[in-house]
Amino acid sequence: MNSPEPSKRRRLVPAPVLSHPRLRSAVLSVLCAEDEEVDWLWTQTAEGRFVSGYQIIPRKKPTR
Repeated sequence: MNSPEPSKRRRLVPAPVLSHPRLRSAVLSVLCAEDEEVDWLWTQTAEGRFVSGYQIIPRKKPTR
């Protein structure tokens, strides 16, 4: 029998600021684990750019 995975610490990552106040992002924030990062996906329009999605990726370990 497998034991459940211990719960990971989570953090809330807010989406980046928009380039124009009239634009609206499809994503406001993302909940990810401490060992993950958010790669924001952007859409460019005539009025500016906005966050249209995201990908959660493993955090890169620091090199020594």
